[in-house]
Amino acid sequence: MTKKPSRRDFLKTGMAASAILMVGPQTTMAAQRPKPFEKGSIGSLELANRFIKSSTWSGTADKKGYVTDLTLKFHSEVAKGGVGLILTGNQIVMTNGMSSPYSICNCDDNQAEGLKRLADCVHRQGCKVVVQLSHSLARSNPKLFLAEGDELWGVSAAPYSPDSPVPKEMTKKEIASLVDAFTAAAVRSQKCGFDGVMLHGAHGYGLNQFLSPAWNRRGDSYGGSVQNRYRVVGEIMEGIKGNLGPDFPILFKLSAQDFVNGGIEPPEALEIAQRLRDSGIAAIQVSACSPVSKEDKHCFKDEILEEKDEGYLLDFSQYMKDSVKAPIIAVGGIRSLSTAEGALKDGKADYISMARPLIREPNLINQWKSGNVARAKCISCNGCFETGLQGLGISCRIERMLKENKAAS
Repeated sequence: MTKKPSRRDFLKTGMAASAILMVGPQTTMAAQRPKPFEKGSIGSLELANRFIKSSTWSGTADKKGYVTDLTLKFHSEVAKGGVGLILTGNQIVMTNGMSSPYSICNCDDNQAEGLKRLADCVHRQGCKVVVQLSHSLARSNPKLFLAEGDELWGVSAAPYSPDSPVPKEMTKKEIASLVDAFTAAAVRSQKCGFDGVMLHGAHGYGLNQFLSPAWNRRGDSYGGSVQNRYRVVGEIMEGIKGNLGPDFPILFKLSAQDFVNGGIEPPEALEIAQRLRDSGIAAIQVSACSPVSKEDKHCFKDEILEEKDEGYLLDFSQYMKDSVKAPIIAVGGIRSLSTAEGALKDGKADYISMARPLIREPNLINQWKSGNVARAKCISCNGCFETGLQGLGISCRIERMLKENKAAS
């Protein structure tokens, strides 16, 4: 059996060099490279520093996807902690698109009041907030569908994983309705006061399924070549810009490598990034893998216990930054200020995003800015998701245990 390449293998071959030569390196002098607490801009969006709270499912909505007081509390605490920007957890744009319970929905104007409260609570803390929009397609959970008659859609009639049900292959009319839903959600987000939107194109979610030949086996204008597989993303971008103008920031979360058989590989991801740039993307967050990746599983990597274990996707962000003239957001196991500083200084990224450390220590960025540069306490055990699955919101398992022990003593 042929071993799938690791995230570092492609950098050790001629692929990266040849891909970079095709585009030409981005000329960024070391003196121009940002520092962590330096102001920055993503399109028209001005940020106080280079730290971003990365999107993560928070498990704080009600069963119908409406914002709750728990949603506001979670985001307000992170906003107070010093990050320049919060990327919300993925908000679902259609009633048949939810994969995890207690996800926030952005598919109906009746949800606008709660969404506006969410934007306002972040802004009151002097922080910016961008909505991540998503549809899970074949990754969706039919038990969580919100409307009678909802169907499980797929880019192709191919299951998300070997254990998943076979979805209905979307018709072109249904693809058009998906594009309209993303566009409507972006317009709704802007009206509610959010500072931009991010399209989720990684981790096996719907747009990743369109982009990846692992799931996209269509024989029409939405399948086959990278140009065709990108088409739905391009149409969503056009829809949003056509309604909100060229200055409303649109970000994209990109899978640099799927780590599934027949999935996206780095040179192909680079071509997608170039198309995003040509479509007017404001910034690209570079991630990798999906929960069904069998090797080099990056999405929720555990045991990041030492600084040497950090930044496990920085090779990918550097690969994109060397060739794509768009702001690059790094993600993946960054737990120390020195790692963040090094990534910016070495030209591997323009912004640093983290999620799990800020679940345990929402005030981490303020702490670093004050001079306390202790490494984040997060040990990446992934126990934070346990309470989210109960509708209680994600919370650090270790902190819960410490609190329980203290109460018992």
